[in-house]
Amino acid sequence: MSILYRLFFVRWWWLLLLPVAVCLVLIVVDARFAFVALIVAMAMVMLSFPVLYYFALTQESRWSILEKTVTVTDEGLQLDFTSDKMRRHVIAWGKIASTTASSHCLVLRFKKNRYTFLAIPLDAFRGEDELRRFVVKTRERIG
Repeated sequence: MSILYRLFFVRWWWLLLLPVAVCLVLIVVDARFAFVALIVAMAMVMLSFPVLYYFALTQESRWSILEKTVTVTDEGLQLDFTSDKMRRHVIAWGKIASTTASSHCLVLRFKKNRYTFLAIPLDAFRGEDELRRFVVKTRERIG
């Protein structure tokens, strides 16, 4: 959820603050708009939760949570899950839009939707060399 939160709000933060900013400007007209600004701010926060949960419940989001082994193949990334319900899935190279490294994981964003991604923890790699080879190979394949 924290990755999804950062991906979503980096782009749309201003849209959530716009109604609050309007109410704060209107405080000059009437001081009661301060209360309206607080109510609007809480409403904007509460309305953002369903959007985040909608994207968090996609199949791709489950790929990040479930225990798996990721293998680089010629077709794409092969995910082998330990779960009985999900066995194997191959993510074609053409479906990956970009890679981004955060402080604790490597995020592979998909072209399907801006907010679908696969998070691979950095400690899943044996060392920096393996991580570097994985990133280089992935970036070569996706262009």
